[in-house]
Amino acid sequence: MTKVVFICYSHDSEEHKAWVKKFADDLSMLGDFEILLDQNLPNGYSFTRFMEIGLAKADKVLVIGTPKYREKAESGHGVAFEESIISAELMKNIDTTKYYPILRAGTFETSFPPVLQGRKGDDMTDDTQYEVVLKSIAESILNEKPLPSVFNRLSQTSPIEITPVAKVDFSVFHTLETINYRLVSHSMGLSFRVMVTSTSKEHRYFNEPVFKLSRPIEDNVDTFYLLTKTNANNYPFKLEFGQQFTASYKIDSQNAKMFLRLLAEDPSLTIKAMVNTTIGEIVESEPYFLNRFQMDFEHLIYN
Repeated sequence: MTKVVFICYSHDSEEHKAWVKKFADDLSMLGDFEILLDQNLPNGYSFTRFMEIGLAKADKVLVIGTPKYREKAESGHGVAFEESIISAELMKNIDTTKYYPILRAGTFETSFPPVLQGRKGDDMTDDTQYEVVLKSIAESILNEKPLPSVFNRLSQTSPIEITPVAKVDFSVFHTLETINYRLVSHSMGLSFRVMVTSTSKEHRYFNEPVFKLSRPIEDNVDTFYLLTKTNANNYPFKLEFGQQFTASYKIDSQNAKMFLRLLAEDPSLTIKAMVNTTIGEIVESEPYFLNRFQMDFEHLIYN
């Protein structure tokens, strides 16, 4: 049976791109694999569509980690779009083995976002071991071992949905454009704010908030990240009991278009913020009705 393998990486350099292409071609020769690699796309095809479909349909996603990959994943590049899809799926199913980190440079801590750092993967930083590790990766995908039954019973009988390790408050507020604290425009903007308060007696590390809508955006995807953050939190964020952190995101015209499209289909559309810890606990805010800000969304698009 053909295994669909999506290869996720960053375009660090022409040399790195060539290495990834060779890795993909070599892997395809070691088993019945359908390799999904952006370098093989026909000209004119949408990279975004490729990422959406490829990540959804793949049996295995090989994430090639480098320090540049982590940097791009956290700074709003195309890699960040892939990372938002991966993180949202991992929040829903922390026990999945679909996402397979492959270290090419640096360390697991410096080359992968936090959501992937704690997952079992392979080290391909030593070129003298290239063929050995490549064969091991192919065999791992083709002959994947199932999780021990105790994990299956745990996920069936007591799934981790929402745990009382924190309180999440979500709010929407108007903003004015300023530079160096001086008002430069009277045009009103819109921002989302997420405040997380730890209620755990033990410290926890919290990943960046993700947002969940009451209906799918498309193709059954109802969660997304906002890349327009206005404060510089470094994730995962450590909180002791009673401590807080706040994340703010400016809503831009592209966000507004998406919300208006969905409100046209469902005027009762709601949104909530979700935050997970690095050990898989998930906390949600109360839902918020977006129709209260329909005129603000229209203003962002047409002004």
